[in-house]
Amino acid sequence: MGLVLAGVARQHGGVPATAVGLLAASFYIAELLGAPVFGSLSDRFGRRRFLIAGPIFGGVAVQLIGWPSLLIALPLLLLPMAVGRVVEGLSTATTAPSTLSLLSAETADSAVERGRVMSWYEMATVIGIGLGFVAAGLLWDQLHHGAFLAVTCIYVAALVAFSFVRDAGPRLASQMEARRHSSFGEVLRQRRLLRFVPAWLCMNTIAGVWFTHSAFQLTGVRRAGQFLSGEFTGSSLGAVFALFSAAFLIGVFLWGLLIGRREKTSLMVVTTAGIYVICLALFAINEFGDEGRVVVVALTALFLAGVAIASGFTPAALAYLADISEELAEHRGAVMGLYSVMLGLGQLLGGTLGGPFAQVGGVNGLIVLTALLGSGALVTLVVLHRAESRPSRLTTA
Repeated sequence: MGLVLAGVARQHGGVPATAVGLLAASFYIAELLGAPVFGSLSDRFGRRRFLIAGPIFGGVAVQLIGWPSLLIALPLLLLPMAVGRVVEGLSTATTAPSTLSLLSAETADSAVERGRVMSWYEMATVIGIGLGFVAAGLLWDQLHHGAFLAVTCIYVAALVAFSFVRDAGPRLASQMEARRHSSFGEVLRQRRLLRFVPAWLCMNTIAGVWFTHSAFQLTGVRRAGQFLSGEFTGSSLGAVFALFSAAFLIGVFLWGLLIGRREKTSLMVVTTAGIYVICLALFAINEFGDEGRVVVVALTALFLAGVAIASGFTPAALAYLADISEELAEHRGAVMGLYSVMLGLGQLLGGTLGGPFAQVGGVNGLIVLTALLGSGALVTLVVLHRAESRPSRLTTA
């Protein structure tokens, strides 16, 4: 979607960054509102049919997003794109709760296996997003609007894969409904979780800012004095996201070796500081990129180091949430379900808040917003760490 709108902006102009953010927001609104509904329906009617519905929604959505720009004037173009994004949000809303419910049910007899499976799920998500950005740039450069047919083929492959999933069948709706109310009531009373929510939301919002606005800013109209603005083609942008994904995954692996040996809140404080390294590197590249390739390469290395540092927040946060879920072992799914909701909410806020900052400051505006959100997360985590450490100090005394 970002590449389509960037192409329209280069040819005809008049595409505000705020429109990009609002289009992204329509996806997350549909996801947030749809996920609880479809999750409940999957408990009643079985998961398999909702797993299959996800790729169908997705295939329809990409056609609504991709093709109208060839036929419709710019003001009217935004309407089918918005509808497509809503349908795409419904694709995630049907698939994600059903998938997590299925994985939870299949690993109910082994906590160790459940931890491994959920870790693989998170890794698959990161790898899939990274590969998606790489594929998007390459497909757009080679096929242009035909790339949306290729994306539909990916959805068809997912549909075929989901068709082989064995479903244990629907559960009793009345039992599930009673448990759901009890679960969320217990979860929302957890002070540790409520203290963690602001930091969690800030970090997810940062991801939403860049996943929503980076393609449009980096491949769109050039902005005077900003090296990164309009500097990339679809393929080169894909290569950047491939490097980002590689650094992120390496960081997750290395930080994972430390989790369990150090206090999780202290690890989250350290990893959140990586946001400042990322912002410093991006700002320097944007301001001094014209100085030469050596400068760009050195600052890119600093950027990737910052990504590796910040990536440790994800496994540390998941481990921290797992600790909280131990206090509510009978409501473990509710805790992890809240994680998914907060992830979607962060993406929604990032897409919405990023629009005005990008409109005014371009790439530098996104960097400023990132630094502000990182600061909010860091302050929250420092307070959380002190609150978590206080009982141990009193016990020691």
